Amino acid sequence: MQFKYQIFALLLLLQFVPAGADHVWPTPNEAFIQGESVDAFVQPTVSGKVESGLFGCVRNGGQKFHEGLDLFPVRRDAHGEANDQIFSIRPGRVVYICDRPSWSNYGRYVVVQHKNETTAFHSLYAHIAKIDPRIQVGVSVDAGTVLGVMGRSASGYVIPKSRAHLHFEIGLRLSHDFEAWYQRHDFRSPNRHGSWNGMNLVSVDPLGFYKALRQKEVTDFNGYLKALPVAARVRVFSNKIPQFIRDNPELNKAKDSTGKIVAWDIAFTDFGVPKEWTPRFQYEGLSGEIGEVSIISYALERLKKQTCHRVVNLEGSKPTLSKHTKTTLQLLFGFH
Repeated sequence: MQFKYQIFALLLLLQFVPAGADHVWPTPNEAFIQGESVDAFVQPTVSGKVESGLFGCVRNGGQKFHEGLDLFPVRRDAHGEANDQIFSIRPGRVVYICDRPSWSNYGRYVVVQHKNETTAFHSLYAHIAKIDPRIQVGVSVDAGTVLGVMGRSASGYVIPKSRAHLHFEIGLRLSHDFEAWYQRHDFRSPNRHGSWNGMNLVSVDPLGFYKALRQKEVTDFNGYLKALPVAARVRVFSNKIPQFIRDNPELNKAKDSTGKIVAWDIAFTDFGVPKEWTPRFQYEGLSGEIGEVSIISYALERLKKQTCHRVVNLEGSKPTLSKHTKTTLQLLFGFH
């Protein structure tokens, strides 16, 4: 049985790999692989606008951020329910499963961490109807392993049959100690998801990633992350090495590993991924209080075009850190 399962996973891998890359598309819909337009695979919201299912400031007139990519089904059962299988896009390990739809707006979801990569990113698969019984936390998966069946599970709202879809994300986890940060805030509900709570995750555009793979502009997630433009750089005074940079040492641009660190210069992508870290050392003569943060530079024209979820706010006489950037820094450094 196990042998047959492995053969099946291999066949899926061969069928759904985009040309020129070894990353599996997460659903059976071959439209992207065949070069079709987004309306052949993207599920829009009730607005009917296909861009509402894409990544970025695509909802509420550009004022609401969508962290992932919504993919519609190509198969339905006799009752009209989505029946597409969902595949792990890369080899990895299942690190979190939410099997209680009432616990999350994502409904049932699975998170796979891809640690054998230059940058240990994760992929997230949400609104699942049924998680495959073989998928348990700690289980290793291959590219093409079936994680479950596409659906419309969610908490607090109803996704109709006609809009059943896979919400698909890729990104990075900010902190191992998310619970401590969560407990310092009055959220009035328990954190049921450990460090895999969505508030502790930052994302990049999945479709942009797959397009870059298909066009052979990059070969992996790390290459895509490096290629993303910088929206802003901030300096954070701290002498600690955050666990985030220990987990992702390739993001550390240090050439000197012997000096005493007094601060970090961090480059952020448009939507807040801390993609590049440069330690600053005591011998450089920088001074500042622990926890002091300043904006070093920002891409004004990029930020002007971005209508939500900015790293830096442009309102007022001078730019300031946005609320979500402050939260990111609290999670990264343990600031209160």
